[in-house]
Amino acid sequence: MRAIRTQKGVTLLEVLISVLVLAIGILGVAGLQSVSLRSTNTSHERAMAVVLTETLFEVMRVNAIGARQGNFNMDCNSAVAGTEAWFDDVKSATDGETCADVAWDNGVYRVTIDWSDQRLNANSVVVMETRP
Repeated sequence: MRAIRTQKGVTLLEVLISVLVLAIGILGVAGLQSVSLRSTNTSHERAMAVVLTETLFEVMRVNAIGARQGNFNMDCNSAVAGTEAWFDDVKSATDGETCADVAWDNGVYRVTIDWSDQRLNANSVVVMETRP
């Protein structure tokens, strides 16, 4: 009988410590979930920027003669006729402050899509090149 009396309250202390350890573990998992969600959204934006760049390359291939003359050379503020919807798609896929720049240099188009990623407090940039 004495063994039972000497352990009085020990199990309650063990339960409190295990609840504390469990709470710390759950907070860690919640933090990982938050980081995972931000990274997933960022990777989605980057994937959409790549897909939209490939879409512009296909438009260039359809109008190969104009593309080879440098007709798709444009900056962040001026879209070439027929690419206005593409500019709108790029801005809606990333954020409103997106800069899509298409540069023509010695037979190579370089498409640069630059946007500010608010979730990661960083700039995201996608750069792709093609020869029409």
